[in-house]
Amino acid sequence: MARLAHYVMASEWRAALIASLLLFLPLFSWAGASVVALYALRRGIEKSLLVTAIPMLSASFMAFGFGDPSVLLVLAITIILAAVLYRTLSWISVLLIALGLSLVLVFLVGALYEETLKGLVAAIKEVIAAPAQLAALGVDGVTVDAWMASLSVGALSFVQMTSAIFALIFARAVQAQAFNPGGFKAEFEAVILPRMFAVGCLLLATTGFLIDPWMLRFTPVGALPLMFAGIALVHGLTSMRESRGLIIMFYAALVFFTPYLLMLLALLAVIDAFVDFRAHSRQEPPEYEDK
Repeated sequence: MARLAHYVMASEWRAALIASLLLFLPLFSWAGASVVALYALRRGIEKSLLVTAIPMLSASFMAFGFGDPSVLLVLAITIILAAVLYRTLSWISVLLIALGLSLVLVFLVGALYEETLKGLVAAIKEVIAAPAQLAALGVDGVTVDAWMASLSVGALSFVQMTSAIFALIFARAVQAQAFNPGGFKAEFEAVILPRMFAVGCLLLATTGFLIDPWMLRFTPVGALPLMFAGIALVHGLTSMRESRGLIIMFYAALVFFTPYLLMLLALLAVIDAFVDFRAHSRQEPPEYEDK
């Protein structure tokens, strides 16, 4: 990865063209955003205008030419978050800005993908339960439509924001490996949310279930900073124990129990904001002297 970073960073045109080409690959479009973020993290946005502008033009062509704005949205968010990380060197600042962008993204996704999401909701209803079955359960079809439509908007927004954050994480990890070995590991494992931020994210994530189905669109994006902090907590605790086996088991469990484990991570992140599990783990047990 270090050699790859040096190769990409050696030429602005090379970085811009590689990023632009990767954006056109369906499964690797996030890697194009990551190349732009890598350059921005190393040089700053002001000195990365060429590397930023050409991929943005390519993503804009995809958005207006093919009618798919997702690549443009992910790239734009990644660039903004990279600029924040470059200036603040703080993942908490990145998560705060990401939450604000997520709220805007929810409305953009609702407007840009309105027809697509309607078709998705109809397809999901046919697969999960027919109207007759819902009526037998005493569930109003209008309410189900509202819940599913809202969750669909939130889920798509969550995917796009997660792609942007993952692109930034990958860029930061590659940058650290090339220029500051161990730097990303240390800063990621130290992430702990401020208490008010953690509680705010929790309230945003649960409001839809408690108050109004329309608010469900904010549940996935509200939980995203908590999930990020929860994964950082797991990495921090396993690093203290110097056990790679535990982290492998964690990601294996995440594959098979994704929804449940992500909810548990979000809850642990909120508790960690008040308790600080890593600080307690660093404390040595008291020594008792025989009398």
